[in-house]
Amino acid sequence: MARKDMRLVEIITMSESTRETVLDVLDANDLDYTVSDHTDDPDTSATISFPLPSHTVEPIQNELAALDLGEDMYTVVVEPETITSDRLGESDDLYKQVEGLGHQGISRSELHSKAADLIPDLVIYSLMTAISAVVATAGVMLESTAVLVGSMVIAPLIGPPMATSVATVIDDQKLFARSLKFQAIGGVVAIASAVGFALLIRSTQFIPTGLNVDRVLQLSNHTAPSFLLVVIALSAGFAGAISLSTSATIGLVGVMIAAAVIPPLGVVGVGIAWGRPTAVLGSAAVVLLNILSINLAAIICLWYLGYHPQSWSELRKARSTMLRRVIVLATAVIVLATFLAHLATGTLAGLAGLLL
Repeated sequence: MARKDMRLVEIITMSESTRETVLDVLDANDLDYTVSDHTDDPDTSATISFPLPSHTVEPIQNELAALDLGEDMYTVVVEPETITSDRLGESDDLYKQVEGLGHQGISRSELHSKAADLIPDLVIYSLMTAISAVVATAGVMLESTAVLVGSMVIAPLIGPPMATSVATVIDDQKLFARSLKFQAIGGVVAIASAVGFALLIRSTQFIPTGLNVDRVLQLSNHTAPSFLLVVIALSAGFAGAISLSTSATIGLVGVMIAAAVIPPLGVVGVGIAWGRPTAVLGSAAVVLLNILSINLAAIICLWYLGYHPQSWSELRKARSTMLRRVIVLATAVIVLATFLAHLATGTLAGLAGLLL
């Protein structure tokens, strides 16, 4: 029987007492394992290897962490292509002694690592964002769905929002600051690239034959019902969080997230180049609405799935931080949705008068 939802856990122990303690934990949970003594110091150091379903790694790690063995132990979690054994079945009866995560999710440490790995090198991230924005702007002017889909596929947009959400839930301030910086830089680079390319096309007269600017500017959906835009963006955020926290493929979700952001960015570039302020404001609002909604949904989903800290003191601090950010994001989403609703109905002037 072969299973792909497995992890190979390797624990390197540096003392005999630590090795015996780890083995006691594994025996108590009725787990299969192998022990390989180190040739340089076989009496003390050893590597203990054992397979686990991905959703049961976290409880074992918590049990070991509670024993305070950190200085005498290294833990390595490997994601193999597959693990094959006649002892494995469709159910987790072999691991019934381990209380795993109910949603078949990965461990908190693996989630943290995956989120950090989603943030690429800044230069590569900026270049890919610029390329996707240029391709999207060309797709808008050509009114080509195929070109727009291509721009979504190459856009590296899923990493920073997911990393920001994970950092909020697990209360990692360094990862939060880094991922937030990437989101800001990505937005600036995308808008600058889209505007620069659109201005270049207009100034060099390489304008597609039969281009109807007013028609192509509708591709941003800034006149669509704002409630539907929020639903789409929230769904993308939930899907991203679920894919990240399980063994599901996250690449296709990245395309969905890009679909909510990249076409409006192309419209912003065309709108600025051709002097359409209403379309520019509406498209920019759609971009912000989608990004904020994706972050909001991912934070709520990951918190609900139980990836917040476990200790009471850390949980209180993380919950306070999470609630502040959720309130800020929710308020901004409501304001932007209201703005787009009035923009679509032509009552923006009345809204401005009401606010002033």
